[in-house]
Amino acid sequence: MNKSDPDSGIPPGTSRISRFGLLLMSLGSTVIYITLTLILLHFFHDAPLVSLFAHGFSLHLQLIIGVAFGLLSAGLLSWFMFFTPMSDILRDYSIVNMISEMNFSRFDKVQVSFFAGAGEELLFRGALQPLLGIWITSLLFVGIHGYFKFTSIKHMLFGVVMFGLSVGLGLLFEWAGLVAAMSAHAVYDYVMLHTGAKYSVLFRIHFLFSTHPQHLQRTAS
Repeated sequence: MNKSDPDSGIPPGTSRISRFGLLLMSLGSTVIYITLTLILLHFFHDAPLVSLFAHGFSLHLQLIIGVAFGLLSAGLLSWFMFFTPMSDILRDYSIVNMISEMNFSRFDKVQVSFFAGAGEELLFRGALQPLLGIWITSLLFVGIHGYFKFTSIKHMLFGVVMFGLSVGLGLLFEWAGLVAAMSAHAVYDYVMLHTGAKYSVLFRIHFLFSTHPQHLQRTAS
């Protein structure tokens, strides 16, 4: 459901998806990731799914390392996105727009982050990276997410930063294990969903006062 009432202060296109609908989307995408992973394992790895979790540190240590990596990455990227000139180009990325326009509950943030972190890392780091290597896998990962744009230096720099983040997840997988990469990805996503909500508020305030100046007159009167 979209809400675009000019007097609401909310820009056109603001999304309202039910909690159940969003959960189905997460589950559906995860099923796709698992299916693709199983296909790759069958034809190119000749190994069971559990083999992807065989290497690395102990489970609890992977979780600790992953959470720390996710928090650090999200903190650095939040600073980069909101306190540098990069903030000028954020609206050029559809994934940023989608996040900023969604009305996420806490449960939504948890389940979206969990399924995205687990499913995407299973496919990209667990199944694809051993075949393609870190660099090509990271290029593919960032390209699919739509972070590569070449319209300005800022856009290219943003793509390089996201590519570096993906390479970091690849290195984390090779060093610590798949669970570490999954937990890092999930924590990063959760923090960025919070950041996206704050960005949405800032954008809506900007939209309100730049597109509907009559609100200023009403306030003044």
